[in-house]
Amino acid sequence: MNTPICDFVKKYAESDSLRLHMPGHKGNAFLGMESLDITEISGADSLYEAEGIIKESEKNASELFGCKTLYSTEGSSQCIRAMLYLIALHSKSNGKKPLILAGRNAHKTFISAAALLDYEVRWIYPEADESYLSCKINAEKLDSVLSASDEKPAAVYLTNPDYLGNCVDIKPIADVCHRHNVLLAVDNAHGAYLRFLSESQHPIDLGADICCDSAHKTLPVLTGGAYLHISDKAPVIFKEQSKNALAMFGSTSPSYIIMQSLDMANKYIADGYCEKLGKTVDSVSALKE
Repeated sequence: MNTPICDFVKKYAESDSLRLHMPGHKGNAFLGMESLDITEISGADSLYEAEGIIKESEKNASELFGCKTLYSTEGSSQCIRAMLYLIALHSKSNGKKPLILAGRNAHKTFISAAALLDYEVRWIYPEADESYLSCKINAEKLDSVLSASDEKPAAVYLTNPDYLGNCVDIKPIADVCHRHNVLLAVDNAHGAYLRFLSESQHPIDLGADICCDSAHKTLPVLTGGAYLHISDKAPVIFKEQSKNALAMFGSTSPSYIIMQSLDMANKYIADGYCEKLGKTVDSVSALKE
Protein backbone atom coordinates (compact mmCIF):
# COMPACT_ATOMS: atom_id res chain seq x y z
CA MET A 1 0.00 0.00 0.00
CA ASN A 2 1.58 3.27 -1.08
CA THR A 3 1.27 6.67 0.61
CA PRO A 4 1.16 9.26 -2.20
CA ILE A 5 0.27 12.29 -0.06
CA CYS A 6 2.94 11.59 2.55
CA ASP A 7 5.54 10.89 -0.11
CA PHE A 8 4.87 14.15 -1.96
CA VAL A 9 4.91 16.32 1.16
CA LYS A 10 8.08 14.69 2.51
CA LYS A 11 9.86 15.24 -0.81
CA TYR A 12 8.71 18.86 -0.88
CA ALA A 13 9.77 19.46 2.73
CA GLU A 14 13.23 18.10 1.99
CA SER A 15 13.62 20.10 -1.22
CA ASP A 16 14.45 23.38 0.54
CA SER A 17 12.03 25.21 -1.76
CA LEU A 18 11.36 28.86 -1.03
CA ARG A 19 7.79 29.00 0.30
CA LEU A 20 6.00 32.03 -1.07
CA HIS A 21 2.61 30.53 -0.23
CA MET A 22 0.68 30.12 3.00
CA PRO A 23 0.72 28.81 5.73
CA GLY A 24 2.29 31.88 7.30
CA HIS A 25 4.90 29.91 9.22
CA LYS A 26 6.64 29.17 5.88
CA GLY A 27 7.68 25.73 7.08
CA ASN A 28 9.69 27.06 10.01
CA ALA A 29 9.54 24.98 13.15
CA PHE A 30 7.66 26.50 16.06
CA LEU A 31 5.89 23.31 17.09
CA GLY A 32 7.86 20.82 14.98
CA MET A 33 5.57 19.69 12.16
CA GLU A 34 5.45 22.92 10.16
CA SER A 35 7.62 21.61 7.32
CA LEU A 36 4.84 19.09 6.54
CA ASP A 37 2.08 21.71 6.59
CA ILE A 38 1.40 22.91 3.04
CA THR A 39 -1.45 24.12 0.88
CA GLU A 40 -2.63 23.38 -2.66
CA ILE A 41 0.69 24.00 -4.42
CA SER A 42 1.52 22.46 -7.78
CA GLY A 43 1.52 18.67 -7.48
CA ALA A 44 -0.22 18.61 -4.11
CA ASP A 45 -3.70 18.12 -5.59
CA SER A 46 -6.87 19.67 -4.14
CA LEU A 47 -9.18 17.76 -1.79
CA TYR A 48 -12.49 18.71 -3.40
CA GLU A 49 -11.22 18.55 -7.00
CA ALA A 50 -8.89 15.58 -6.50
CA GLU A 51 -7.17 14.38 -9.65
CA GLY A 52 -3.70 13.43 -8.37
CA ILE A 53 -2.17 12.25 -5.10
CA ILE A 54 -5.34 12.78 -3.05
CA LYS A 55 -7.44 10.90 -5.59
CA GLU A 56 -4.90 8.05 -5.46
CA SER A 57 -4.95 7.98 -1.66
CA GLU A 58 -8.76 8.00 -1.53
CA LYS A 59 -8.73 5.13 -4.01
CA ASN A 60 -6.52 3.20 -1.57
CA ALA A 61 -9.00 3.89 1.22
CA SER A 62 -11.89 2.85 -1.04
CA GLU A 63 -10.20 -0.50 -1.67
CA LEU A 64 -9.79 -1.06 2.06
CA PHE A 65 -13.40 -0.18 2.89
CA GLY A 66 -14.90 -1.86 -0.19
CA CYS A 67 -16.89 1.19 -1.31
CA LYS A 68 -16.44 4.75 -2.51
CA THR A 69 -14.57 6.45 0.32
CA LEU A 70 -13.73 10.15 0.54
CA TYR A 71 -11.65 12.10 3.05
CA SER A 72 -12.77 14.76 5.50
CA THR A 73 -10.32 16.91 7.46
CA GLU A 74 -13.11 18.34 9.60
CA GLY A 75 -14.30 15.18 11.28
CA SER A 76 -17.55 13.30 10.89
CA SER A 77 -19.34 16.61 11.38
CA GLN A 78 -18.46 17.62 7.82
CA CYS A 79 -19.56 14.20 6.59
CA ILE A 80 -22.88 14.33 8.43
CA ARG A 81 -23.69 17.65 6.78
CA ALA A 82 -22.68 16.20 3.41
CA MET A 83 -24.86 13.12 3.98
CA LEU A 84 -27.92 15.23 4.70
CA TYR A 85 -27.18 17.46 1.71
CA LEU A 86 -27.01 14.43 -0.60
CA ILE A 87 -30.24 13.01 0.79
CA ALA A 88 -31.87 16.42 0.27
CA LEU A 89 -30.67 16.49 -3.35
CA HIS A 90 -32.11 13.02 -3.88
CA SER A 91 -35.44 14.08 -2.37
CA LYS A 92 -35.65 17.20 -4.50
CA SER A 93 -34.81 15.22 -7.64
CA ASN A 94 -37.95 13.21 -6.85
CA GLY A 95 -40.00 16.37 -6.30
CA LYS A 96 -40.16 16.00 -2.52
CA LYS A 97 -39.17 18.17 0.45
CA PRO A 98 -36.52 16.55 2.65
CA LEU A 99 -38.08 14.49 5.44
CA ILE A 100 -35.92 12.29 7.65
CA LEU A 101 -36.68 9.81 10.44
CA ALA A 102 -33.93 9.90 13.04
CA GLY A 103 -32.98 8.34 16.34
CA ARG A 104 -33.23 11.00 19.06
CA ASN A 105 -29.64 10.43 20.20
CA ALA A 106 -28.35 12.06 17.01
CA HIS A 107 -25.23 14.22 17.30
CA LYS A 108 -25.76 17.98 17.51
CA THR A 109 -24.19 18.30 14.04
CA PHE A 110 -27.24 16.47 12.68
CA ILE A 111 -29.46 19.10 14.33
CA SER A 112 -27.54 22.02 12.82
CA ALA A 113 -27.39 20.34 9.39
CA ALA A 114 -31.14 19.69 9.44
CA ALA A 115 -31.70 23.37 10.29
CA LEU A 116 -29.34 24.58 7.55
CA LEU A 117 -30.96 22.35 4.93
CA ASP A 118 -34.56 23.02 6.01
CA TYR A 119 -35.31 19.40 6.89
CA GLU A 120 -38.43 18.15 8.55
CA VAL A 121 -37.26 15.71 11.23
CA ARG A 122 -39.40 13.02 12.80
CA TRP A 123 -37.86 11.43 15.85
CA ILE A 124 -37.65 7.88 17.11
CA TYR A 125 -37.36 8.23 20.88
CA PRO A 126 -35.52 5.99 23.35
CA GLU A 127 -37.51 3.73 25.60
CA ALA A 128 -38.37 5.17 29.02
CA ASP A 129 -35.63 3.22 30.81
CA GLU A 130 -32.88 4.08 28.30
CA SER A 131 -30.13 6.67 28.65
CA TYR A 132 -30.66 9.71 26.44
CA LEU A 133 -27.32 8.74 24.85
CA SER A 134 -28.87 5.56 23.45
CA CYS A 135 -31.79 4.80 21.18
CA LYS A 136 -32.06 1.06 20.61
CA ILE A 137 -34.00 0.81 17.38
CA ASN A 138 -34.82 -2.63 16.02
CA ALA A 139 -36.23 -3.73 12.67
CA GLU A 140 -39.69 -4.53 14.06
CA LYS A 141 -40.05 -1.11 15.69
CA LEU A 142 -38.86 0.64 12.54
CA ASP A 143 -41.16 -1.39 10.30
CA SER A 144 -44.09 -0.43 12.50
CA VAL A 145 -43.19 3.27 12.36
CA LEU A 146 -42.70 3.28 8.59
CA SER A 147 -45.87 1.26 7.96
CA ALA A 148 -47.90 3.76 9.97
CA SER A 149 -46.42 6.80 8.19
CA ASP A 150 -48.70 8.62 5.78
CA GLU A 151 -45.62 10.17 4.19
CA LYS A 152 -42.48 8.07 3.89
CA PRO A 153 -39.22 9.77 4.89
CA ALA A 154 -36.42 10.11 2.38
CA ALA A 155 -34.12 8.32 4.81
CA VAL A 156 -33.72 6.80 8.24
CA TYR A 157 -30.77 8.19 10.22
CA LEU A 158 -29.12 6.16 12.98
CA THR A 159 -26.21 6.72 15.35
CA ASN A 160 -24.37 3.42 15.59
CA PRO A 161 -22.36 2.67 17.67
CA ASP A 162 -23.97 5.04 20.15
CA TYR A 163 -22.10 7.02 22.79
CA LEU A 164 -22.18 4.13 25.27
CA GLY A 165 -20.81 1.61 22.77
CA ASN A 166 -24.14 -0.07 22.01
CA CYS A 167 -24.79 -1.31 18.47
CA VAL A 168 -28.11 -1.98 16.79
CA ASP A 169 -28.62 -4.77 14.26
CA ILE A 170 -28.07 -2.85 11.04
CA LYS A 171 -28.76 -5.56 8.46
CA PRO A 172 -32.46 -6.21 9.21
CA ILE A 173 -32.95 -2.47 9.69
CA ALA A 174 -31.47 -1.86 6.23
CA ASP A 175 -33.76 -4.53 4.81
CA VAL A 176 -36.81 -2.81 6.32
CA CYS A 177 -35.71 0.58 4.95
CA HIS A 178 -35.25 -0.71 1.45
CA ARG A 179 -38.53 -2.64 1.54
CA HIS A 180 -40.21 0.71 2.21
CA ASN A 181 -38.08 2.41 -0.48
CA VAL A 182 -36.30 4.50 2.16
CA LEU A 183 -32.56 5.16 2.35
CA LEU A 184 -30.45 4.31 5.40
CA ALA A 185 -27.81 6.77 6.62
CA VAL A 186 -25.60 5.90 9.60
CA ASP A 187 -23.41 8.05 11.82
CA ASN A 188 -20.70 5.44 12.38
CA ALA A 189 -18.30 7.98 13.89
CA HIS A 190 -17.17 5.60 16.64
CA GLY A 191 -16.97 2.51 14.43
CA ALA A 192 -14.33 2.92 11.71
CA TYR A 193 -12.68 -0.32 12.93
CA LEU A 194 -15.86 -2.36 12.36
CA ARG A 195 -14.93 -2.96 8.74
CA PHE A 196 -11.79 -4.84 9.82
CA LEU A 197 -13.24 -7.37 12.23
CA SER A 198 -13.04 -11.03 11.17
CA GLU A 199 -16.64 -10.58 9.99
CA SER A 200 -17.28 -6.99 8.99
CA GLN A 201 -19.87 -5.12 11.04
CA HIS A 202 -19.44 -1.91 9.07
CA PRO A 203 -22.75 -0.22 8.13
CA ILE A 204 -22.01 -0.21 4.39
CA ASP A 205 -21.37 -3.96 4.43
CA LEU A 206 -24.61 -4.48 6.37
CA GLY A 207 -26.78 -2.55 3.90
CA ALA A 208 -26.52 1.16 4.72
CA ASP A 209 -26.59 3.48 1.71
CA ILE A 210 -24.26 6.09 3.17
CA CYS A 211 -22.30 6.54 6.39
CA CYS A 212 -19.44 8.39 8.01
CA ASP A 213 -16.54 7.23 10.18
CA SER A 214 -14.32 9.33 12.42
CA ALA A 215 -10.94 7.82 11.64
CA HIS A 216 -9.43 9.74 14.56
CA LYS A 217 -11.64 7.99 17.11
CA THR A 218 -10.66 4.34 16.63
CA LEU A 219 -7.83 4.40 14.07
CA PRO A 220 -4.41 6.04 14.53
CA VAL A 221 -5.38 9.23 12.69
CA LEU A 222 -5.00 12.85 13.81
CA THR A 223 -8.00 14.73 15.18
CA GLY A 224 -10.31 15.78 12.36
CA GLY A 225 -9.56 12.86 10.04
CA ALA A 226 -12.77 11.16 8.87
CA TYR A 227 -14.36 9.25 5.99
CA LEU A 228 -17.54 9.56 3.97
CA HIS A 229 -18.58 6.15 2.60
CA ILE A 230 -21.10 5.60 -0.20
CA SER A 231 -22.57 2.21 -1.05
CA ASP A 232 -22.53 0.91 -4.61
CA LYS A 233 -26.31 0.52 -4.24
CA ALA A 234 -26.89 4.14 -3.23
CA PRO A 235 -28.58 6.58 -5.64
CA VAL A 236 -26.24 7.64 -8.45
CA ILE A 237 -26.53 11.27 -7.38
CA PHE A 238 -24.67 10.41 -4.16
CA LYS A 239 -21.47 9.51 -6.01
CA GLU A 240 -21.87 12.25 -8.60
CA GLN A 241 -22.30 15.00 -6.01
CA SER A 242 -20.26 13.66 -3.08
CA LYS A 243 -17.27 15.99 -3.55
CA ASN A 244 -19.56 18.98 -4.02
CA ALA A 245 -21.41 17.99 -0.87
CA LEU A 246 -18.21 17.91 1.18
CA ALA A 247 -17.00 21.16 -0.37
CA MET A 248 -20.30 22.83 0.50
CA PHE A 249 -19.49 22.53 4.21
CA GLY A 250 -15.69 22.28 4.17
CA SER A 251 -12.90 24.78 4.52
CA THR A 252 -11.12 25.94 1.37
CA SER A 253 -7.92 25.24 3.31
CA PRO A 254 -8.18 21.57 4.33
CA SER A 255 -5.30 20.40 6.51
CA TYR A 256 -2.57 18.55 4.65
CA ILE A 257 -1.25 17.23 7.94
CA ILE A 258 -4.59 15.53 8.61
CA MET A 259 -4.68 14.24 5.01
CA GLN A 260 -1.20 12.75 5.48
CA SER A 261 -2.49 11.03 8.61
CA LEU A 262 -5.38 9.50 6.64
CA ASP A 263 -2.97 8.53 3.89
CA MET A 264 -0.60 6.78 6.30
CA ALA A 265 -3.53 5.02 7.99
CA ASN A 266 -4.17 3.17 4.73
CA LYS A 267 -0.73 1.60 4.96
CA TYR A 268 -1.21 0.86 8.67
CA ILE A 269 -4.52 -0.92 7.97
CA ALA A 270 -3.10 -2.86 5.03
CA ASP A 271 -0.01 -3.97 6.99
CA GLY A 272 -1.56 -6.36 9.50
CA TYR A 273 -4.17 -4.24 11.24
CA CYS A 274 -6.87 -6.91 10.95
CA GLU A 275 -4.65 -9.39 12.82
CA LYS A 276 -3.86 -6.83 15.53
CA LEU A 277 -7.54 -6.01 15.89
CA GLY A 278 -8.44 -9.69 16.14
CA LYS A 279 -5.96 -10.15 19.00
CA THR A 280 -7.41 -7.12 20.75
CA VAL A 281 -10.93 -8.51 20.38
CA ASP A 282 -9.77 -11.80 21.91
CA SER A 283 -8.12 -9.95 24.80
CA VAL A 284 -11.22 -7.86 25.44
CA SER A 285 -13.41 -10.96 25.37
CA ALA A 286 -11.14 -12.70 27.88
CA LEU A 287 -11.21 -9.64 30.13
CA LYS A 288 -15.01 -9.58 29.98
CA GLU A 289 -15.15 -13.23 30.98
